[in-house]
Amino acid sequence: MKAFIYDMDGVIVDSEPVHLRVEQHILEKQGVQGLTLADVEAYQGSSDLNMWQDLVKKYQLKQPAEKFVAAKKYLFNRTMEEEGATPISGALDLIERTHQLRAQGIKTAIASSSERKFINFIVQSLGIDGKFDTIESGDELPQSKPDPAIYLQTAAHLMVEPKECVVIEDTENGARAAKAAGMYCIGFRSPHSGQQDLSMCDEVVDEMAEVDLEKFFKQ
Repeated sequence: MKAFIYDMDGVIVDSEPVHLRVEQHILEKQGVQGLTLADVEAYQGSSDLNMWQDLVKKYQLKQPAEKFVAAKKYLFNRTMEEEGATPISGALDLIERTHQLRAQGIKTAIASSSERKFINFIVQSLGIDGKFDTIESGDELPQSKPDPAIYLQTAAHLMVEPKECVVIEDTENGARAAKAAGMYCIGFRSPHSGQQDLSMCDEVVDEMAEVDLEKFFKQ
């Protein structure tokens, strides 16, 4: 293997509870009560547009999905800036371990469905800017996860073959994208990502410390 690629939300930063709170707030303003994690977990790892297009139909909302995406983006970013970023337990240690492998020519990357502005905010807040060879935003691509486009683009920018990449993902959409790209996928059971189907992953871990880098990279 020649590269290690991170998803971000639910893998590096514990942002899923904030996503849910903001979505609940927006829907409550539209008279929709009781949105739960189970209602949105199928959309985790994918784009907000995919989710809001379905929610507009489901709840017969009067505004187009794009309006809710913009409102969600504004409120989510503001909330994260006010409350600060909380890293997933063990994520910073794993990032440091993969960063050290770069001296051996191993590439590292983030491939997230979030917009680039938010990704940059997270890496700067957590002090991990400079730890990656490339950072890719699915928000800039026509298709989001589970489409493999972001992972294929990441491999191309790293100048490695997809089959030479290890990905860590916490959602079914993300795992499907990684596998469709032809990559080895580690499924991570993130604490706030709901009951994700990670059965397509090559292996599943409950803690970041369980990731065995020596299995993939000679140290």
